[in-house]
Amino acid sequence: MDDFADTAVTIAMDIAPQDSQLIAIAVDAGDQLREQKGVDEPGEIVFLPTRASREGFERLRGETSLEALLQELSIHERRLAADLKNFNNAVGPRAWNKRQQVQFVARIDALAIINCARRMERIARDLHKRLNNNGHIIAALRTFSQKTFHVTDLRNISEHLDEYAVGAGKIDGAAMVEPGDVFEIVIEREDVVLAARSRSARILSVASAVRDLCRCVQDTTKARFMELTWADGVNFDFAIIEEDGTARILREDEYPPGLLDAKADMAHATKSGIPFSQQVRGYCPHCGSPL
Repeated sequence: MDDFADTAVTIAMDIAPQDSQLIAIAVDAGDQLREQKGVDEPGEIVFLPTRASREGFERLRGETSLEALLQELSIHERRLAADLKNFNNAVGPRAWNKRQQVQFVARIDALAIINCARRMERIARDLHKRLNNNGHIIAALRTFSQKTFHVTDLRNISEHLDEYAVGAGKIDGAAMVEPGDVFEIVIEREDVVLAARSRSARILSVASAVRDLCRCVQDTTKARFMELTWADGVNFDFAIIEEDGTARILREDEYPPGLLDAKADMAHATKSGIPFSQQVRGYCPHCGSPL
């Protein structure tokens, strides 16, 4: 809540620096958001950022954030790098057995990176929409797609491996595909190639493409933080604290007297400024595109 509260006045100033009423509303809302860190009493009416704003903030800080995804990716990258080293350094009478064991583990790590890449793409597409079809993100997505051409198919094959193992996967169609192993893994000196049904990907190259996409998307979300976390401008939902301590968003017909007028005032004041999506935010230091 502190992040929402701290930016409320800043946003109000950006929208309409001469509008004292809007700024006063933002200050009051920010104070209420900070106060919610304490215990609210049942029946109390509180401010919350709008649903779109709460979703935007979750994209930045939650378990599906880019930061969380990059942490997960790093774990699998380190494991795969160790797999490469162990496979290529195996010597002696037990080398064949060791390579077989390493291949099995590398397959698991490779599929985990494929899943990370697909999730990163979905998150980036969602942020592209939330940021008014941001041109920088869509350009980064095009580059990512060119570098990870078969990733979506490989991820889908992995998800439905039980079907593909008996020759009944979606890609198989009506073809008489014999039951058997689906994925093939080739461990080279510098990378691991994962293949299935004539689709393939160099896994560490995919991981690098994920990082490139993440950098561009993160630069955009940092530059357009307010546009994402205050998606409806300086606007709020009103919630009532239930007996169990949870907050339930009020319908407009449940608003106490005066709240509808306050909400209308905020909406009117927000319209008077320059929309966040039209404000210049600089250029990406990695690809040079406008943020």
